[in-house]
Amino acid sequence: MDKTGKIKIKAEYLNVGDFSEGLCYASKEVIKKGYNWIFIDTLGNKVFDIQENFPETEFSNGFARISSFESHWFVNKNGINEFGKTWKDGHGEFKNGIAYVSDKQFSDFYPINTKGERIDNKTLSRIDIYNLTKNDILESKIQTEFKSDKYIPFQENELWGFKDSLNKVIIHPKFYKVDKFKNGVCAVRINKREFEIVNDYFLDALIDENGKILIEIEMHCYMGFQGELIKFYGAPHFGGGIHYLNKNGQKVIPTQ
Repeated sequence: MDKTGKIKIKAEYLNVGDFSEGLCYASKEVIKKGYNWIFIDTLGNKVFDIQENFPETEFSNGFARISSFESHWFVNKNGINEFGKTWKDGHGEFKNGIAYVSDKQFSDFYPINTKGERIDNKTLSRIDIYNLTKNDILESKIQTEFKSDKYIPFQENELWGFKDSLNKVIIHPKFYKVDKFKNGVCAVRINKREFEIVNDYFLDALIDENGKILIEIEMHCYMGFQGELIKFYGAPHFGGGIHYLNKNGQKVIPTQ
């Protein structure tokens, strides 16, 4: 489904990977070696099959690594062995124009470029490759984190605000109740309630990392992010239907 919850490709596969660069491996059939894999596009159309072979990676830099378990090779988006050669083993996918392969199983990996050419005479273990690429992994992880992930709620009198990890006030206390930040947003209560309803976790606004209100909306039985959407109910005790917001505070109505 897409981010609004609309089903784009019907549930008809036994197993699937993730979409990457517009393609995804999927299978409708079990065979002796496991699954009979094909690659599909974002409309669910078959683009190519890999027969009884196995998809080792998704597409990256225009290539996916395929194996027969005894041999490894790289296919382009037409399913063609781009370099016209195979290797005994491979490690990971292409990243920044480099992939790692080996002429023996489990060891002695070396880098190749997007022409399939070896670019270094040194050989590496899997641990060596990890150590070479771990900074890229950490940088990627940091980029996906939000500064508000480390915000700490605090209360002053009866109102709540947020501090950072250095105890600096980021959002001054002005809310009657706060949830926790996730994906750069947080559900809060901006209106004081005279009484609480049992088993109703009620919040009435969504704020961004700077404390700006994205939307004012009554959210009963607030359940937070379920995947990429915020889920809540329209009435106490899980009544009033299920409702959703995206991380921009916009109402989302799934079609199915």
